[in-house]
Amino acid sequence: MVQLWLWIGVFSMTLGTIFFGIGAHNGKNQQWKILYTLNFFICLIAAGLYLGMALGQGVNIINGRQTYWLRFFTWFCSTPLLILDLTFLGRTNLLTTSSLLGANAYMIITGFAATISPRPISYIWYVVSCGAYVAIMYLLLKPYREEAASKHPRSKSAFSKLVTVHLILWTLYPIVWVLSPEGFSILNQGGEAMGYTLLDIASKVGFGFLSLNTLSTIEKARELAPDRQMSYQ
Repeated sequence: MVQLWLWIGVFSMTLGTIFFGIGAHNGKNQQWKILYTLNFFICLIAAGLYLGMALGQGVNIINGRQTYWLRFFTWFCSTPLLILDLTFLGRTNLLTTSSLLGANAYMIITGFAATISPRPISYIWYVVSCGAYVAIMYLLLKPYREEAASKHPRSKSAFSKLVTVHLILWTLYPIVWVLSPEGFSILNQGGEAMGYTLLDIASKVGFGFLSLNTLSTIEKARELAPDRQMSYQ
């Protein structure tokens, strides 16, 4: 069951890599090429590391449990690019962008510490990691969304959707963790693999499509009111 979901991850991320790679090559302007390229590397990183897990790499018995620690390396490499997706679209200032990247790195590192630590220490690290995620939520809901709305006033609903979908997907990750064998063991390893794989597909391939749709909305709004929309040039 675990292997099946890992190979589904390989296949899905590879399809996403091909799609976004073609888009990066054929993008109609620099902005589209940048966004396609970000999504291309997000899927490429995930495809490669899912392949490693499917081939039995990046997994060890830790605290008596089979642990795919390579997942955290995948997330550490790909999630910063997801954040850059958001900040590129919102034309976010450097302070907010760097704060998001820093909080994200801290969240993943402490989440990894929770996964490899014995109970009850693992729960302490889990709470710390969730605290970093709360900081990310605040940054996206407050300064990020406010700045995006001020720079793209006719696209506020698009950014609300973008942030909402992003936060829903990312909130489900710690829920899967706490239900998995690393947490309260409500899910078996097959259920854990299914949960993480589906979330990865949605938050990488699916979110990539949503980011493209958001850029399309921004461009349409700028065409309707060019004097009120800031250019990417």
